Amino acid sequence: MRARNFIAGLLAGSAVLLGLAAPAQAGVTIVNGEFTASAPWSARLYQDGKDGYCTATVIAAQWILTAEHCVGGNHQWGFRIGNVEHAKGQYVDVAPGGLTVHTNADLALLKLAKPVRAPAVKLGALADVAVGNTVTIHGWGQTEQGQQSPKLKNAKLKVTNVSAEDYKGGRAINGERINGVCGTGDSGGPMFAPNGNQVGVLSTGNDTSCQYTHVGAYRDWIRSIAGV
Repeated sequence: MRARNFIAGLLAGSAVLLGLAAPAQAGVTIVNGEFTASAPWSARLYQDGKDGYCTATVIAAQWILTAEHCVGGNHQWGFRIGNVEHAKGQYVDVAPGGLTVHTNADLALLKLAKPVRAPAVKLGALADVAVGNTVTIHGWGQTEQGQQSPKLKNAKLKVTNVSAEDYKGGRAINGERINGVCGTGDSGGPMFAPNGNQVGVLSTGNDTSCQYTHVGAYRDWIRSIAGV
C-alpha cells in the first residue's frame, strides 16, 4: 500500500473510497499474514447499502470507530458486524446525524441506529504501546491477488515510532512489516497492543510500513462523544 495512494484513491472516487487505511496502499491487504479465527468486535463499512471498502471496530453497543477518510460524502452508512466473513455479519445502519469526525486526525465515530450485542474492544492509552512492541493488525483489504479478502486477516508489525503522522497530520503509530502489511480495504481497521487493547486506527501505509492514528492520543475526544 503506497502510503498516500490509499487516501488519494479513496478521495478521488468518493463513491468507492479505496478502503485500506486512509491512504493505505492499493493492491495489498494484510498482504500475507494469517486469517483471523474470531473477531466479534469487527465491523465492515457499507455505503448506501452496498459493501464498502473499509474496516472498523465496535467500541460500545451503539458506537463504531473507523478512519475519517473512509466516510467522505453524503451517504447512508452502515456496518456488518461480528463475523470474520463480513458478508455474514449482522447489518445495522448508522443513525441519522450519527457521524462525527475529528478535525485534526483521521478518526470517525458513527452511532448505530440500534445497539448491537457484539462485544466491544477495549481502547488503549498512550502507555499501552511503545517503540519495539510487536502489535497485531486486522482488516478485510486486498490480498496478494489484488482482491478484497472475504475473510478477516491479521498480521504482525513492529512499532518503530509512536509520534508519527496520519494523513491529516494527527498523531500516529508507525509499524514495520513482520509477517504482513496493511492494504487497500484495511483502512479504519484496528491495531492491537500486546495487552490486547486497541491502540490504532489505520490511516496510511505502503509495502513495508503502516501508520495508525494513535487512539491513546485521542481518548478524551472519543470519550466525549461515545462515552467510552
